[in-house]
Amino acid sequence: MAKIDTTKIEGFDKMSDADKLNALLGYEMPDPVQTDESNKLKALLSKANTEAANYKRQMLEKDEALKAKMTEAEKAEAERAERDKQMMEKLSAYETKERLASYTAKLMANGYSADAAAQMAAGLPEGVADEFFTAQGAYMASMKQTMASEALNKQPGLSTGTPPKPAMDADLAKARKAAGLPV
Repeated sequence: MAKIDTTKIEGFDKMSDADKLNALLGYEMPDPVQTDESNKLKALLSKANTEAANYKRQMLEKDEALKAKMTEAEKAEAERAERDKQMMEKLSAYETKERLASYTAKLMANGYSADAAAQMAAGLPEGVADEFFTAQGAYMASMKQTMASEALNKQPGLSTGTPPKPAMDADLAKARKAAGLPV
């Protein structure tokens, strides 16, 4: 940066600080003298800037061409990714449907109605169902055994083969006698 020549300001040495400040603020620097050397430097700078702009333009054109090529590849990749995503969603839906059908069938085999089995199957989370069916199978087996033993306990005793005579009520016997029927 150019320095200000204070000798060109009249009485600068004798001024107070405030006056010096005002004089410096109001001082106008003379325009630099244009020399042949500065003109040559300006021309070289302009030429360098032009070359840099041309190189930048060429690089941008190459980048755009590469982007256009990459865009086609990226489009194909995006389409493939979308197809894969849709296929995975369908597969997941089919797996869920198959799992629910399997659970419903197992529940129906354990004695539930179709509606109740479907409703229960929808509420069973994946992974817990195997433990549930194992526990339920053990429970159902113990219930069948308990029911069978209770049924045996409720059977009448063994007989000689002749049906037992029902005990007649006294009023019934009188009525039969009055009607002339055997007692």
